[in-house]
Amino acid sequence: MVIHSSESNSNQKLPFHLFQGTNKKAPILVIYHGWAGSTAGYFDLAEELQEQGYTVVLPDIVHHDSRGTIENYFDVSTRQQMFWGTVSQTIDEFDILVAELKIDKKNILVIGSSMGGFIASSIFAKNHDIQGLVNVNGSGAFIVADEFFRRSDGRDELSGKQRVLLETYDPIRYLHSGKPVLLMHGDSDQTIDISGQYAYYAHCSSPDVTFDIYNEVDHQFTEDMVDGLKFWLSENFS
Repeated sequence: MVIHSSESNSNQKLPFHLFQGTNKKAPILVIYHGWAGSTAGYFDLAEELQEQGYTVVLPDIVHHDSRGTIENYFDVSTRQQMFWGTVSQTIDEFDILVAELKIDKKNILVIGSSMGGFIASSIFAKNHDIQGLVNVNGSGAFIVADEFFRRSDGRDELSGKQRVLLETYDPIRYLHSGKPVLLMHGDSDQTIDISGQYAYYAHCSSPDVTFDIYNEVDHQFTEDMVDGLKFWLSENFS
């Protein structure tokens, strides 16, 4: 593993962890972790994928790891105030990451778990050259997901201004590129409702989109899901 950093638009460091693979024809896998997660939590997965020949990139996300931490990620008001800003900033920083990697977007496949699934889905939707998407327990329908969050928290509906801003990042506001997509979600997820995945699946309406639902699984990235990810990659990109 090699650790790199580039400069963001605000002159802050934008670190990432690089696991160099041997298969030059395979897509480079950029993996985004979830809210309150860490790149270190994905080192084992990155190493497993590296052993299969893939090059893997794990970006540090703002307010996580080397880019600062939050005292209590699960404080309701903190999450309400900072979740969408973290998502949107990370999406906006994708071009900085690509420039530092010195690769074409057509050589990238984005993967995300939980919040990372939101991030990866929007990056994929906004960049049609990207080879594919894997969204694990996230959402490709931001308005749908936000409505769930607000119901769960007992908050008012989005204001018009807030809705317009969120829609600029919402994957279902963009035409599906037709590239392969894998959606995975636990049917018992109490943290991020599966309705966002259903909405994105319906939006794509493509035979190249696979939606795997895992029975009696809460908000977890299970070994079965990891196996499903590896199988899907081998079927589509080997």
